[in-house]
Formats: sequence, structure tokens, C-alpha cells
Amino acid sequence: MSKEIELGITVGGTYITVSGTYHPEEPEERYDGNMEGYPGSYAEFELQSVQVDGTEIIDLISDAIFDEIVDKVLENQH
Repeated sequence: MSKEIELGITVGGTYITVSGTYHPEEPEERYDGNMEGYPGSYAEFELQSVQVDGTEIIDLISDAIFDEIVDKVLENQH
């Protein structure tokens, strides 16, 4: 079940507040004789906001920083 989260993390020595939608991992369900089942899915985080001291900066961050933020949020959810 997806949930909205807000989390404070440090990236590159800067403390930021991020928020978005977290989708937990879904386990695999084996296929049966009717070929019914589900291959499963990895956990995902849809980043919607990145703030430094209350200022929105999501449009200013690089793709590499974006990916690093998503990875840190996912690590924090386990």
C-alpha cells in the first residue's frame, strides 16, 4: 500500500527535507497451471519535493542528486 512520506536526509553535506509517495515492494506470486500470478515489483519512491530551509529546489538538482535522494529514501524505509 502506497503512502505519502516526508523525511529529512543529508546529501552532499546539506540537510534537506524531501517528500513524495513510497510504494513498497510487492512479492512475487508464482504462476500456476492457468498462468495466473504476479512477477512482483521493487520498492519505488516518487520524489515530489526537495526543500532546503523551506525553499523548494527540486527543479535545481541534477539527475545524479535526484537518484541519490531516491536511493537514500528507499534505504530508510527498510
